[in-house]
Amino acid sequence: MLVPVQKKRVFEDISAQIINQIEDGNWKEGEQIKGELELSKLFQVSRGSIREAIKSLQIMGILVAVSGQGTFVAENALQKIKDSRFVDMISDGKYRDEVLECRYMIEPQAAFVAAKICTEQDIAYLQNCYDTMMAYADADDVKNVNCWGQCFHTYIIEMMKNKVLSAIYKSIEQRLLDERKEFMLGNEKQELLMYHHEHLEIIDAFRKHDAVLARKIMDQHLGRQMHWKRFSLE
Repeated sequence: MLVPVQKKRVFEDISAQIINQIEDGNWKEGEQIKGELELSKLFQVSRGSIREAIKSLQIMGILVAVSGQGTFVAENALQKIKDSRFVDMISDGKYRDEVLECRYMIEPQAAFVAAKICTEQDIAYLQNCYDTMMAYADADDVKNVNCWGQCFHTYIIEMMKNKVLSAIYKSIEQRLLDERKEFMLGNEKQELLMYHHEHLEIIDAFRKHDAVLARKIMDQHLGRQMHWKRFSLE
């Protein structure tokens, strides 16, 4: 049911209510929506606010304008809404632990597969990441330690040659960098040295093409950051 708008940014409230109408099945994909005048009466707002809301939803691909006919719910509107919610969840701090748990579920298996398929060039790249990371660690340069550490992990994902997996992983990279920074600043040097050394152990497992060992070390490695999360990973 539509309700009078109360928010200062009126068009955002209107957009949210339209999205809810689509999700609830009240406005179906491919269906023409009401005109600006009728919508302005329903929402009790100006036509300008309605126009702004519709424009924002057109940009998102949820609504489409058909010349000479009007505005319609896009044929793939529900998928567009799901995609939009996914992006919002990644950037929303309240989903932080869930994002990190996704990493914990993905990377050990990625290490397992990568150990089987890695080439000498792959190993050389990972070794360079490790060496560069440790050089910055000696200089107490946390920012670059994190950057090169993340390059190490991202490359393992990219070794899968799976564009969908790479896109998902890249979408959470900033969250991972933030987490690495917090981990680095919140632990003693000895703990961090053990954490860094596990990168080298992963490389050694790759050299042996020992997939089981690579997965085990990655599981242990990420577990250092995950021990305070929702699940016990012992």
